[in-house]
Formats: sequence, C-alpha cells, structure tokens
Amino acid sequence: MNRLLNYVFLFLLLSSCVAQEDQSQLVAIVNVSVIPMDSERILESQTVLIQGETIFKFGASSDVTIPESAQIIDGDGKFLIPGLIDMHVHLTEKDLPLYIANGITTVRNVNGDTSHLKLRSMTATSTIVGPRIFTSGPLLSGPKIPWKIKAVPTSPNEARQMVAKQKQMGFDFIKIYDGLSMETYLATMDEARKQGIPAIGHIPELVGFKEVLNQKQASLEHVEKIVQFYFDFKYEEQKIPDVAQMILDANSWVCPTIAVHEIFKLNATGNFLPMLDNPEMAFVSPGIMAWWKGFARPARSDHGSDHQFDSGAFYDFQLKLTKGLFDAGVPLLAGTDAPNPGMVHGFALHEELRNLVLSGLSPYESLKIATGNGAKFLGLEDEIGKVEVGTMADLVLLSDNPLVNIENTKNIEGVMVRGKWYSRNQLDQLLEDVKVNKR
Repeated sequence: MNRLLNYVFLFLLLSSCVAQEDQSQLVAIVNVSVIPMDSERILESQTVLIQGETIFKFGASSDVTIPESAQIIDGDGKFLIPGLIDMHVHLTEKDLPLYIANGITTVRNVNGDTSHLKLRSMTATSTIVGPRIFTSGPLLSGPKIPWKIKAVPTSPNEARQMVAKQKQMGFDFIKIYDGLSMETYLATMDEARKQGIPAIGHIPELVGFKEVLNQKQASLEHVEKIVQFYFDFKYEEQKIPDVAQMILDANSWVCPTIAVHEIFKLNATGNFLPMLDNPEMAFVSPGIMAWWKGFARPARSDHGSDHQFDSGAFYDFQLKLTKGLFDAGVPLLAGTDAPNPGMVHGFALHEELRNLVLSGLSPYESLKIATGNGAKFLGLEDEIGKVEVGTMADLVLLSDNPLVNIENTKNIEGVMVRGKWYSRNQLDQLLEDVKVNKR
C-alpha cells in the first residue's frame, strides 16, 4: 500500500511539473497593434497568446483572458508584424545572431555546403540562436568561377549526378550560376525536375534569358541579370511590360537585390567610403571589411575612364524594372546578397525594403514581399509570414508603424523566434557578443 501511495504521489508530482512547464511556455503580448499582413490593415488593442512555438489565440484585448501564469509583454503603443524573411544570403554561423537582432526569422542561403545543413538543423532545434534556414547546395558553375563553395560539372551527365547527390544530401534548392554550357544547364534542369528539387539562380550567359524562362527556373536572382540578358544594358522602359509577361508565363519568381546596386551608385561618387564608419560596420569581419575598403572609392569631381559605366543609370533602371515587374503581377522576393559591399548581414534587409519603396512600392507592399511572399515561395504560407492563429510564433515588435515609414522596421523592441522571446536588452547582448570591432 505504501508503495502504491508513493507511486500515486510521484505521478501527481510529475503531472504537476508537466503542467507547470506547459504553463510557463505561455506568452501574452498585450494591448498591441497587430499588422497581420493578410491585407493592409492594423488591428488595434489586440492580445496575442503564444503556446510553445505557436500562436493559439489572438483577438481584442477586451475579449481575451490571459492565464495568470503567462509571461506578459507590454505591446501598448507598439506594432506587431510577422518575422521578416531574407531570401538571398551567403552566411556563416557567426552571422546568425545578426539576423535575429534585425527581426529576420527565416533566411534562404544560396550557396551552401554540409556546414549549412548542420546550421539548419541546429537552428531548427534551437541548439544555437539563429533564423530558420533553407539552403541550396554548392552552386553549379563553370570552372572559372572563383568562389570557394562550388560544384563544377565537366559534362551534362556529371551535372545530373551532382543534382541527384545534392537532393540526397537534403539540400532545399539547386543553385544555378554562371559559366554553364547550354547542354549542362538543360541536363541540370531536367534532373532537378526528376528529383523534385527547385532550381534557382542566375542566367548563364551561354543559356540566355529566354531559355532560362523556357526551363521554368523557379527564381531569377538579381534584376541586374534581366537588364543584362534581356535589355542588353539598354534602358528601354517600353519593353518592361513585355519582359514581365514572359516571366509571368514561366511562373518564375524574381529576387531583385537592388540595395547592393544603390551601394555601387553611391560608390561611383565616393559616397560609399564614409559609410564604412556606420555603427553596423562593427559587425563586419576583417576579411570582408578589407574587401569593401578595396572596393570603396574616394570622392571624385571628374568622370575619368573608370566612370564610363554609369552605375547610377543602371541602378535607376533596376528600380523602374522592379516596379514594372510588381505592377504586372510578377511575384517578388526580398533578398540582400549579403555580404556583398555594404550589405551587412541582418541589417541589409531593411535597406532592401527601403529600396523597394524607392522603386515605387508602398511600405505595405514592400513588407508583404519580405513576409508573405517569402513564405509562399518556401511552401510555408500556412505557417509563417503572417500573424494568425495556428501559425508559427515568428514575430517582431516595433516601436513605430512600418506602414507609415518602412524604415520603422529598424525600430525593434523585441523578436520572437519559434515562440522564444528576445527582449531589446537580449537583442543588444546578442549584438554585443558578435561585435568584431568593440569601439
């Protein structure tokens, strides 16, 4: 009998502990203005309840009962949006906290190896702090490409083998890059379809724009490539509707990455060099900073031979092309190409959002590209990219309304990743821990 009573007591004790543990996972963000991103609207005075990794209740604060055990986060006067999604990055482990600190809860890494598969697993299980990661394998390219991570097929058959291997290893995408022959590209795309793995990437010069669309490449990276291979660097605005219709017919997405070309425009007039003293540069590694400083020009008043290519006109046309693609209904993605010059991991997505607005999109339209569009491309539109009951608790709390000014996405009060809350103080500590230059 005593033994039975001991078992009963132990069972009750364990049950109580489990119940307390479940209750401790409850978080309530109260009296907050929610921007759910299902349409351009703001729901004021809302309470959002999070259980574990999921939003399980959300409604007017007057109608939502908050459990006594819930952790309370005061949202009064603040704005809640879904976690942001950067769909074109080149990252390493040390970069991951920078994404969280900037409200980016999902990324697409576009040139990966086994280390990125490991990071994907570690962030998914919260073993390390970082966003949800989707990654391609090593980019498929010609032999002259200088990047360290690459796969260079010597024949169409070898390209097929590489695609099959990357699929078997568990990569999410095949990355198409420069230097592929037509035969190798066609074999790559055919094998990707057979393996059921999307192909994303560049427009190889020997393949051309029309054949890439004919093969229905899932996404075209960089509008600059469209300017090169369709417009031949002739800035003919009257042709934008035609190219937009071609992309629509191919069911391809476009990731513009235009912020980096704003940097090229600034650099042409010497206005990039002063940016290397900006506060976010404290998070740039010495190797990357050396690259950027080698790229940066001092201010010049003349237009010598190195200014024959007008990077300003090139950038301005990319803005017009991006707006034209959007107006035609071509689905766009928000990506940064970090760490290209000026593109600091995490921080750069806010610059891409600003550039989308400069192209003529509204703040809401730009924000939708960096939330719902990214989620849809990844096949996760029911899980992330919006604030809704049943979705993943990837959330960003802002002090100011981003629908009034897109730069308000920088004013972050806290970030929630898969239900784990990071206060402003905790985000600051994450940043402090990965500072390269603690000035």
